[in-house]
Amino acid sequence: MKDVKDYCDNAYKRLVGLKAGLYDVIVESEKASDSTHTDQIKRLKSIVDSIEKGLEELHNQCPPDWSPNKKRLDESMERLSKTLDEMASHLEISLPDSTAWI
Repeated sequence: MKDVKDYCDNAYKRLVGLKAGLYDVIVESEKASDSTHTDQIKRLKSIVDSIEKGLEELHNQCPPDWSPNKKRLDESMERLSKTLDEMASHLEISLPDSTAWI
């Protein structure tokens, strides 16, 4: 149980950093008023929602074998991080390191 709790706590911390980056990207993309950015922002928000639900499920239910959940969440976090970096680069903004304070 402690392993799941530690994983969830660290993942939540990383997610907070990624959400801060998402906010920065949203602010800049609204200035660009490009429909492509709007669609990407919706996708990113959907990924964040999915990650939050998965972490909540792990934290509250703690299944005996949580490795499939962990794998799915790690992949989603990586996809979110990569997409945020790509969008930030396209918008020419720099994002804070989402893991610097973990």
